[in-house]
Amino acid sequence: MTKYIEGGEPFVLGEGGAGILAFHGFTGSPYEVRALGELLHASGFGVYGAPLAGHATDVAELEKATADDYLIQAERAFDEARRRFERVYIVGLSVGGTLGLHLAANKPVAGLVTISAPVFLYPMMSATLPLIEQWLPGLRAPANFAAWQGNVVGYKSTTIGAVNVILDVLARVRKELDAVKAPLLVMHSVRDLTVPVDSAREIYDRASSSDKRLELIDAGSHLMTIEPNLRLIDALIVDFLKRLESNPCPEGR
Repeated sequence: MTKYIEGGEPFVLGEGGAGILAFHGFTGSPYEVRALGELLHASGFGVYGAPLAGHATDVAELEKATADDYLIQAERAFDEARRRFERVYIVGLSVGGTLGLHLAANKPVAGLVTISAPVFLYPMMSATLPLIEQWLPGLRAPANFAAWQGNVVGYKSTTIGAVNVILDVLARVRKELDAVKAPLLVMHSVRDLTVPVDSAREIYDRASSSDKRLELIDAGSHLMTIEPNLRLIDALIVDFLKRLESNPCPEGR
């Protein structure tokens, strides 16, 4: 039985009907989407807050995870959500949003909300990370400042190699963007110092969804799913999902 970090466990709120598969970000845990999940549940949706591969357990598990592990675990989480709910919408923070795009390109997703999601990182970071791993293998670095501050439950540091795995995930999902057809809400703070806002524009421009919306918010930061940032986006998310649910597509597309 998997032992999760206290406070970072996966969670389920409700069963049947319309459900939300909620994904957290890199080095975080389902805690990062718990408050949003409770808000969505109060708005009439079931919610399954699922952990990413190697997350919310022990950082050693993260450091063994491959790009395939991320994609496969996301697919398994979707299949679990399908068992619990009649229709599955996805809300994903950061890399959780990236994995939501992968699922929307390959699974019957009823709708998708990405929050601060990367399909690429800042160029300097993308260029230097592989070099650092090459010359300083095993080097550890701070990874989640919100966890250091006690604002979320997650890993405080990890290896550069684990970050490089994320670059592989992003490259794979970037190739799939044209296959995304589900209704799509792309949300990003223009003050995000972790993921460039141009990533949101790339997602919006390349997705093939006929129903898509880009919301660039001149406030907040990267971590938009906890207070005080959550109040900047919660109504937009609820309104988007309720609109879709008022006329659900039986095929989930």
